[in-house]
Amino acid sequence: MKWIKISVETPNDFDEEIISDVLMKVGASGTEIIDNNTPSDKEPGMYGEIYPEQRNLAHLTINAYFSEDDFSDEIVTNLKAEIAKLSNFGFDVSQVAVKTTTMDDADWENNWKEYYHPIHISRYLTVVPQWVNYETKNNEQTIIMDPGKSFGTGTHPTTFTCMQALELILGDANSLYDVGTGSGILSIQARKLGVADIKAFDLDPEAVEAAKMNLQLNDDCKDIPVYENSLLDGVNGKVDVIVANILANIIMDFIPDIESHLNPNGFVILSGIINEKEAQITESMQGHGFDVIEAFHLKGWSTLICKRKKDIEEQNGAILR
Repeated sequence: MKWIKISVETPNDFDEEIISDVLMKVGASGTEIIDNNTPSDKEPGMYGEIYPEQRNLAHLTINAYFSEDDFSDEIVTNLKAEIAKLSNFGFDVSQVAVKTTTMDDADWENNWKEYYHPIHISRYLTVVPQWVNYETKNNEQTIIMDPGKSFGTGTHPTTFTCMQALELILGDANSLYDVGTGSGILSIQARKLGVADIKAFDLDPEAVEAAKMNLQLNDDCKDIPVYENSLLDGVNGKVDVIVANILANIIMDFIPDIESHLNPNGFVILSGIINEKEAQITESMQGHGFDVIEAFHLKGWSTLICKRKKDIEEQNGAILR
């Protein structure tokens, strides 16, 4: 069987998970993300629109695969239309390009796996693709993931910094809401670090299924529930930690609901924020009684650790759990 590979090339600082979501929207069952440190020397396919100046830039490639029987020109047309719409949300898509190539079964089955390797989040935590035979060292823990459906597997700056933030603040936290769970990786990490009561939420049914699958790959996470839900709408109860790795404009809508879902002395981790939107998020959080106590910055993205102002004052600014 022949397979059609659709490749979307973006500047190195573009959010590849946004493009992955768009590819899923037009019918892809999964994506692969390739960080190209050198320009590609391959010519674009029949739908290619590679600008000359792009060949001098480091870039990312997000690929999706369609069987020849399932592929049509309309998929590429719809993809380009959806990418164009991203400009309405502040994304610069002027250097985003789409191309297609044809490959056979053997290429499709094996080619994409070579781009996924164990990712060391910290000294004690490593994300491992499920097909890799990985030997742990000392007290290291592993998160087993299937990156076949790309909803955040530790490679994106927002996911990576969220995981670092969680490792910093979890302490003896007993409960957590994972809002916009994607692959479920943050819920898995929280359980590995000792959080007993975890609930995960995502509005995208594809993400919900991906998260459930990844949770089942980790024996100590099989009991974590995943709900198809918009933010925390209709959810009752409070937790010690809320983590939300979603887009800044959605975070703005979410901020007014945080207070009613957070236990005393609780932490909030907000990510998916481009650096230019950080001040807006910080100001809104301050208006709702929270301050940012730590900020992570990586490749144009911000991740914020927040607490209630009164809790910070009582603890003299220290990060205490």
